[in-house]
Amino acid sequence: MVDLHLSDDEQAERLKSWWKENGSSVIVGAIVGIGIIVGVNFWRDYKSSQSETASAMYESMLAAYRQQNLEVSEKIGAEIMNNFANTPYAGTAALLLAKISFENKDLDSARGQLRWAMDNSADKATVHAARLRLARILLSENRNEQVKEMLNVTDHGGFESEYRELQGDLHLSLGEHAQAREAYQSALENLPEGSTYGEILRLKVDNAAAGTNQ
Repeated sequence: MVDLHLSDDEQAERLKSWWKENGSSVIVGAIVGIGIIVGVNFWRDYKSSQSETASAMYESMLAAYRQQNLEVSEKIGAEIMNNFANTPYAGTAALLLAKISFENKDLDSARGQLRWAMDNSADKATVHAARLRLARILLSENRNEQVKEMLNVTDHGGFESEYRELQGDLHLSLGEHAQAREAYQSALENLPEGSTYGEILRLKVDNAAAGTNQ
């Protein structure tokens, strides 16, 4: 520090001495600080650019799917998953690819794409959607133990109705009509207000109840 009781010449000499001993550290510290700032800004810009590119590609993928140009849609989807996995669009691309695979009766590919979305997507809604769709495929294949594993989650992330309905479907497939009715009723109670899906759930409740009375 500068001593106010020293003459100007003495202060200058002390500053020169201090700078000689510590100047290199100050310069390195400044360079590192600037480097961190530049690095953070670069990474932020890079992520934004990646996300914008992936968004545009996903729109193209979706447009190709709607036009039934499935080959193009699949190609774009694979590129998003491979090169833009750190964006939210990779998970949604995997969901759409799984839908295409399912419609083409390629269940092996559909299962793989849904598992990829579960394991790699940072978006919880995408993860839940993938889990539920995979569980439905497994249920259609009578892989009941694997379905139970898919349903064994505590955080339903706003998908409570969907999870409860799937539990009902599992119980029904096992001939457990009373448990199925209870699960369907819970699915109905957790359905978002204004949803038109309520009629289907009421039919499922009635169907399970009829089985209970047999």
